[in-house]
Formats: sequence, structure tokens, C-alpha cells
Amino acid sequence: MMKELPLLLLTAASCHGFQPPVSTASVRLLHPSNHLHSNFSPLHSSKATHLNAAASTTGLDAFDYKTQWYPVIWSRDLPLNQPKRVTLFDVNYVVAKTLQKKQNDDDEQEEEVYVAMLDECPHKKVALSEGRVTECGGFIQCSYHGWTFDGTDGKCVEIPQTVIASAAKGEGESSSSPTPAAAAGVNAKRNREDGTAIAITEAQGMLWISPFLTPLEALAATSEGRLSPPPRVPEIDMPEYKTQIAVRDFPIDWTVLMENIMDPDHGYFAHSSSGTAPIGFDWYSSDGVENMMEVKEESTENGGWKIVSSVNAVAKLAKYNSEVRSLDDVSTAKDNSSKKKKKKKDELPPKLATTTFVAPSLIYMGRRDNSTATSNFLTAFWVSPVGTGRSRFMSAAVSKAPFTIPRWIVHMQLNNFLDQDTFLLLGQHRAVLQREAEGHLENDDGADTETSSNNVRKSTYVYRSPSEKLPVKIGQFFDKTLSRVPNRKESLMAWYNRNNNENKLFEPWPSRETVLDRYEQHTKICPDSQDVVNRCDRVMKRSKVFGWALILMKLVMKPQSSFAAATATAAGAFEFGSFALGFKSGVSMVSTTFCLLATSIANRLVQTKPFFGILAVLFVSHSIAARIKREFFFKFTDNIHHEDIKFIANNWKDL
Repeated sequence: MMKELPLLLLTAASCHGFQPPVSTASVRLLHPSNHLHSNFSPLHSSKATHLNAAASTTGLDAFDYKTQWYPVIWSRDLPLNQPKRVTLFDVNYVVAKTLQKKQNDDDEQEEEVYVAMLDECPHKKVALSEGRVTECGGFIQCSYHGWTFDGTDGKCVEIPQTVIASAAKGEGESSSSPTPAAAAGVNAKRNREDGTAIAITEAQGMLWISPFLTPLEALAATSEGRLSPPPRVPEIDMPEYKTQIAVRDFPIDWTVLMENIMDPDHGYFAHSSSGTAPIGFDWYSSDGVENMMEVKEESTENGGWKIVSSVNAVAKLAKYNSEVRSLDDVSTAKDNSSKKKKKKKDELPPKLATTTFVAPSLIYMGRRDNSTATSNFLTAFWVSPVGTGRSRFMSAAVSKAPFTIPRWIVHMQLNNFLDQDTFLLLGQHRAVLQREAEGHLENDDGADTETSSNNVRKSTYVYRSPSEKLPVKIGQFFDKTLSRVPNRKESLMAWYNRNNNENKLFEPWPSRETVLDRYEQHTKICPDSQDVVNRCDRVMKRSKVFGWALILMKLVMKPQSSFAAATATAAGAFEFGSFALGFKSGVSMVSTTFCLLATSIANRLVQTKPFFGILAVLFVSHSIAARIKREFFFKFTDNIHHEDIKFIANNWKDL
């Protein structure tokens, strides 16, 4: 979807309030407590999709989706003491941020504590994210019957309906007390009334959860080397870089979104009017001749997988279109002249456009110096696997920009950029999911899903571009590992069965407004954008009120001449002096003076020049606020799309 963020992101990159973690070498688990056995048992498919048990192994056989950290929300977007629902692999979880007092020498300080639980109250299975965080203790309380849980270990600390009986028996107000084994921190059988705590940590300003591990299990796995910390973007930890963050949810499968981000060729056409370069950008593409793409993949610790692509960050299609394909002799001459002036500069080694994918969620890219590998600007993306057919897109512009601009301004430009190709992905999304589901139906050999691969992308896509060396590898990764994704087969088949009739996919094609609904996908989950929308509403409302009040004054008041207004003011001043001498009461003095001054001001306002000047200011204020507000709701209509794609002809001359 993006190889470089728009020009606006190139000039601004500071996340307001961004707090990098203290340690860059290890993950800091947040307040793990007693060991609990999770009752969450992810479903596994019994058959593979286009299974190919004889497929060559490339180190991907060891990749396990259950032993990974997944980003779910920016920590600054999680309000204090307010539970929030997040979703991974079609399962809901609740995360919360609380304050906990910590004794530091002689000083008592408060520190932020993050907790995560399965978003389900054991009592009646309602969502804990609809509850609250208690003021005392920072516990998560279900709003249905008041059951209260310690988010660090999931233990139920109070059931209000049992308090009276427990008190009568002399057991105190606590609904239950820990067993000696649990108090000692060793494995103890989980009580049925307890919730399920999930491992959570903060890294580089975002919260990550490992949904198949409790806090203590994650801590033990980390110390034993079985669980690696969340992957990091090195530049975010460097003090000279500033970071600007964004978030948006998409009704697009997370695998398709990842493939889109790492597609080097689409930016030159799909984002032809993005403003990232004068005539588009193809820095990450390969021409198959002089600028060949190099791809290196490696297996990392604990069964992880990483791949890095690099290619000369120079124009390829843009250069060919200008020098060969274009029929405009004038522009060609100008281009040649410009090249001669920059001949000395061009003799320097070009920068390398690099893309790094650390499975399963992190992608970062930038144009790096050929010798030092440094970059003044990078873009990082974290794609959270919300579920089959859904994804959460989190991004950061990382740069050495000397100044910062408000986060919401970047969001306006970024959403315009994202809208350009998201609707296009819908066709790819449907085709891939359909083919994957049909593979499950076709396969009846009982092959082991956990150890087999599928060939969905190999059999669906047609690769021809020399730039697709990276997409081919990414496709192989998903074809090899998707059979191990928790809940994938079950949710996929549910989607297919809802929309299939006699092996024909009949799901209605959703509208552009549904797929590109910025309010539901972004504004509702971004506090900064919500704040801007609220401010715009206030400006618009007040502009209307003041405007109509001014018009009403104009209609009911007869304008006075400047001399008459001055006389009225002078009379008021004289009368004020008289009052001061005691001729009238103090109350009458203040009331009369105020009325005279108000009348004088009103008369001046309804004079022709001030009247229309103020109305113009109010109109402009209302218009600007309305225009800004529109950026956070559905905007990219069919007409805008049709106008947008006309810019393709500027990048690639029509035949």
C-alpha cells in the first residue's frame, strides 16, 4: 500500500508524547503474577489447503504463530483506566492501562501498568471490555454483575453477590483466597471463576500480546530462550530520530495487506497522484537489467523468519518513460539537460532501497546510504492479524526531521494515501480467500495441516515483473505457514459457507463507502483524530451561532451614524460620571452603563464594513473546520477515484 509515505510525512515525523522503551535488548513483561492455565484452545484445521507435503523446506517448518508477540494498539491511544477490546485470530481480548504506586527510596511514585485478559467474563461470557477499571486496586470489573478480576493473573478477587454470606461465615469480604500453592507462585489449578490473563508487554511505544501464553509462561519462555522479544526497528531507539505514528483497521485479510505493502511495483500506478515525487516513485522496483533486486532470507532464533530485499533507489519506469516512451521532445530535452547538470552527483553510488520483513508482523523500509546503511527517513508498518478477512494497520514515519507537526495533520494525508489502493485490494482479498477455502474442500487425503504447505498464491497469482522476487518469497512464506495460523480454517470456511452457493462465490461486492469508512476504521480508534473532530464541531457550531446573532442584530437595529454612536457613548460616559457622584444608585449605574456600551458596540458591528467583515471571518472559520472534519469520514468517492487515476498517464505514456 505504501513504499514511502507522502511528502507531508517526509517533512514531519515526531510522535507527540512517544515514549521509547528503556531497554533495547530485552522485552519487559508487565507485572506477571501467578501461573494460570489458559482455557483458550484455538481450533485447528484437520485438512490442508492445496497440500503439498513434498514441498521443499526453507526453514519455515519451525515457524510457530503461537510463540510470537503481536502488536495490538499504540500505548498512547489506550486511555488510562478504560478497558479496550483488541482482536487477534478472531478472538477478542481486553487490554487496560492503570497506575500503580511504586516505592522508590523515600519517594512514592506512580507508574503505568498494562494488563490483558481474554475478553470474556467466566460468569455469563459477556465482554469485560464493556466494563470498567476500579479506582481502588486497578482491577477489571464486569459491568453485568460486578465480578472483579486482577488483570495481572486473571484471578477473580470479588463476587459481590457472595460478600454478605462470606462475611457472615467470618471469611471477610474477599470472595476467595489463594491456595498455598498459588501464593507460592507455583502451578495451581485455575478456579472456574477466574478469568484468563494474557502476556502483554510494551515495546517502541506499542502494546504487544502473546495470546497463547499467560504472563508467567511468557516470562519463563523468555528467560529460557524459547520466546524472543518483539522485533524492533533500530532507528526508533536512536535519539536523533523522531517518530510519527498512525493506525487504521481494514476489512482486508492481513496476509493480503502485508503482500500489498511489500509489492514494489504498485506505487508507481496505484499511488500516481500521491505527491511522494514529481512523477511518482518506483525506487523499490527492479528493471531486470541494470538494477537487479537482491533478496536474502534467514531463519532467526526460536523458529523466526526474516527477509530483506535491496535494489538501487533510482527511477526505473519513470526514467524509461521520460527518455524513451515519452513523445514530448521538450520534456525529454529538459530531462537530458537536467541530467548533464547533475552528472557529477550521479557518479556517486546510488542509495539502496531496502525492505525488511520480520515475521509475522513487522515491515520497515527506507533508502539507505550505500556505504553506511544509514537513512534519514524510514517507514515502518506493523500488521496485526485481527482475523480472517480483517487486519489492523499500524505505521510510523521515522526521520531526522528538525520539527514536528500535530499527529492529526499527518493522518489526513495518510488516509488519502491509503484510500488510493485499499478498494483495489478487495478483489485480491476475495480471490485468495476463495481459493484457500476451495483447497480445504478439495483435499481429502487427511494430510497433517501442521506440517504441510499450500499453494494458494502460486496457483492464483501470475508473476512476471523482475521486482516480484520479494513478493514471490512472501507468497511462499504464507503458503507454507498459513495452515498453522490459529482458527484460520474454521473462520475461513465460515466466511466461504456464508457466501457460497453451488461452488460459486456470491458475496455482494461491498460499496466503496463500506471499505473506505475512515470514521469506523480510524477516527473511532484514534483519540487525536477524535479530538480534532470535536474541535471542528465546536468551531462550526459557534460560527453559526455568532453569525445568526449578528444577522439578527442587523435586522432589528437601525444603524446609527458614527457621530450618533459617538454621542451615545459620550452620553453614557457623562451619565456614568453622574452616577459616580451619587445622583443614582450603584446598581442602576452599572446596568445603564452596560446597556449603553452594549448598544454602542452593537451599532458599530452592524455598520456595513464591520458586519460583512465579521460574517466573512465566521464563514471562513466554518468552512475550514468542515473541510478538516471531512477528512476523518468517508471521502474517497467514485468520482475522486476516477480523477485520481488520470495521473497514471503522467507516469506511463499511453499507447
